[in-house]
Amino acid sequence: MEVDAAQYASMSWEMFTSHSFLKVHCFGQDYLDKPPLIFWLGSLSFSVFGFNNFAYKLPSFLFALLAIFSTYRLAGRYYTEKTARMAAVMLATSQAVFLITNDVRTDTLLMGAVAFSIWQWAAFFDERKMQHLMLGSLGISLALLAKGPIGAVATGAALLPHLILRTGWKKLLDVRLLVAVFVIALLLTPMCIGLYQQFGVKGLKFYFWTQSFGRITGESEWNNHPDTFFLWHTTAWAFLPWTLFLAIGWIGSVIELVKKKFSGNEELISVSGFTLVLIMLSLSKYQLPHYIFVVYPLAAIMAANGFLKLANWPKARPWLVGLQLTMLLALPFVSGLLQFAFKGVESISLICLVAIYPLAFWAALEAEGGIKTFYTVTRYISYRFNRLYHSIFGGRSKAQLTLLFALDVVYKKLFFASALVFISFNFLLSAFYFPAILKYQPQDDFGRYAVAHAEEKFVCYNTMADYATVFYSRQMPLQIWNKEDFKKMLEAKKKLLVYASPNALKALDEEHVSYRMIGQREQFLVANLTFGFLNPGTRNSVCDKVCLLEARLQ
Repeated sequence: MEVDAAQYASMSWEMFTSHSFLKVHCFGQDYLDKPPLIFWLGSLSFSVFGFNNFAYKLPSFLFALLAIFSTYRLAGRYYTEKTARMAAVMLATSQAVFLITNDVRTDTLLMGAVAFSIWQWAAFFDERKMQHLMLGSLGISLALLAKGPIGAVATGAALLPHLILRTGWKKLLDVRLLVAVFVIALLLTPMCIGLYQQFGVKGLKFYFWTQSFGRITGESEWNNHPDTFFLWHTTAWAFLPWTLFLAIGWIGSVIELVKKKFSGNEELISVSGFTLVLIMLSLSKYQLPHYIFVVYPLAAIMAANGFLKLANWPKARPWLVGLQLTMLLALPFVSGLLQFAFKGVESISLICLVAIYPLAFWAALEAEGGIKTFYTVTRYISYRFNRLYHSIFGGRSKAQLTLLFALDVVYKKLFFASALVFISFNFLLSAFYFPAILKYQPQDDFGRYAVAHAEEKFVCYNTMADYATVFYSRQMPLQIWNKEDFKKMLEAKKKLLVYASPNALKALDEEHVSYRMIGQREQFLVANLTFGFLNPGTRNSVCDKVCLLEARLQ
């Protein structure tokens, strides 16, 4: 998907074909922005699996699995097995993880590396084993190679308050930490050599300071003027369907810390890591939604605790369950709108839409005891209703009490329902709606056609060569912007494969150039969806027109 994922994929292809593994380039030009890990891994994957979407997405998918497993192991160090499993499932089924394993960015690598690093360093400070120190050093190194100093900052924000307030700051004086410094420096050396060779001291300063901290101090030129709470309301949708429970767990942890004056025995890793990183990133003058995903493994641990805390809130629990159910029941409606917008009455997607949500709810009901548990509700109400619920919700009508009781029973199945319904929603997105949306990114299909007809010179006439065009065509099309240059190229090559804009098509007609139309498509920047694009009635008015044609010398 344009822009970032397609750019990183095309740069990985460029790195692999040019064998320039220390110096990073974009369209042949020196590139100074993201560290090289995503390009190294992409190049390695291409060498094994070939140039395709699967090869490019595989490393990020594996790092997402690493984040999920590390969340499970980290939570298991301080909480019950049930809490650890819930945290892992919550992270795995969050909307953020579904997005960044499809629209691949450096943040997937960063999230996996940071989660792994925090887990290993927590184990080292608890057990003092050298293997954890070495693996923790590897984790920090991967995080630094993925997206710069934020990897070390996020790890430190999670661990340092826990060490100082819980396990003892003197553990930071362990001489073996010098080994960690050496290992991290050693693993960063290839990147630093490449930066110095390509940009000199400026490149090293950019990586270690300007790119990250410069966005807070104002030294970085990047500034999109985000509102103060941008990453906060980003989390409200990106961590769905678990946002409600994250709020409960996070706010509850902060209140408990303040009440105890920061003393006690509970872990601080999750609350300090999430809170401090959120505050630091909120100070940045340039923010995008995926920046906060790095601490979602810690958010998952707090959300799991928040979900379990509901068991101790009999009065509030039915209302909170009602809010969660409202969100879950809205997803079939959203899917229906997407079906109308992009698939219409197309049979397979429509059948899946109609069937998948009832199946998800049925599977949730069958979990942990099965639907038979609900058959006992009538008997339970008959024998226990008045004694239990009148004592808690006295003064309410029978109808209100019945509803509250039903919501309380639903709580027992809510975890499975939330996970399965969101999996169903994202299955429909991935299988039907995203592919339909990506049809409005025609560079993919045009690029594949160029690969199949490699004997023809591929050029872009009066339009930019997008990153997706480069990746799928496995070449850098020549950019042509005027009639004279196009004529010279056509005379030299006799036949051209042309990716053209409407203005270019008009110029060809005016010059009486002979051509054969291969495909004409609508184009839209699908990473920035608008209501005008989503509405089938107005979509044509917001899309650009592009075409692929074969021009021949007469």
